[in-house]
Amino acid sequence: MSLTAYLPQIQDSLVFFLLVSVEMAVLFVGVSFLVGVILEVLPPERVGNILSSRNGKGYAVGAGLGALTPFCSCSTIPMVVGMLRANAGFGPTMTFLFTSPLVNPLLIALLWLALGWKFTVIYALSALVLTMTLGYLLERLKFSRFIRSDAISVPSCGKKPEFPVNDAGARAAFSRLLGNRTRQKELFLDALDQYRKFMPLIMLGIGIGAVVHGFVPLDFFVEVAGSDSPWAVPVSAVIGIPLYVRVSTMVPMVMPLAAKGVALGAIAALVIGAAGASLPEMVMLKRLVRVPLMLAFLASVFSIAVITGLVFNGIYA
Repeated sequence: MSLTAYLPQIQDSLVFFLLVSVEMAVLFVGVSFLVGVILEVLPPERVGNILSSRNGKGYAVGAGLGALTPFCSCSTIPMVVGMLRANAGFGPTMTFLFTSPLVNPLLIALLWLALGWKFTVIYALSALVLTMTLGYLLERLKFSRFIRSDAISVPSCGKKPEFPVNDAGARAAFSRLLGNRTRQKELFLDALDQYRKFMPLIMLGIGIGAVVHGFVPLDFFVEVAGSDSPWAVPVSAVIGIPLYVRVSTMVPMVMPLAAKGVALGAIAALVIGAAGASLPEMVMLKRLVRVPLMLAFLASVFSIAVITGLVFNGIYA
């Protein structure tokens, strides 16, 4: 078959690569700058207390913060780096990393429109419970030792102002930052430097995602996920992970599955696999964590997908 036969797929992959590359650059630098501002205003001790691993409150805050931030699986990375820099508990940070792409408000709204409120409520409750549970387990199993210390080292540029650990001090620090153009520039340059360090991995990950996006047809997922086999749920979770699915493409992906009568359990597993992990995110995580934690992360997302899918199959059996 000649190359011209693949031109539509090649064009689709190139457009996807260009759009997502620009989107990721803006998101990564923007989120990194925002995290820098937060760390400038709130001292690490306070962030550590809010997101502490010592009690359930930190996990609930991590899950709540993830549910409120409209980030995809890739754009959570700079936020995670900032949280670890600020001495946030490892378990709550992992809870945030799991929750943010799975239960963010945009995805919940679109799932509600596409599949109804019952699906969305069960999906959200299952995902929240499981993300907090797995964050706690990873903390107890001491997977924090697999974080790369060089990836979360605090930059030495500029001098962080001193202020008391209370709301008045935070407001005073924010006011000083608003009037300090030099410090704003330093924070922005630090955000650019973080993006520069991650950029080769980001481009590689997006490139892989673009190829999958352009050359793997939706009919393939309909055929696999629509199978009556008891393996449909775990297989759906596995085939979702290589995708890089943005929120805007989630509804066009799941609506044909629902229209063709695919089981809700398989749809839920596919959504969690696609939103919760992706090859681009795995490539980026390689810069932040070592292999055992990366494998634990993948196993956790897979577990969330499969358990949630089985819950749906049990309810709608």
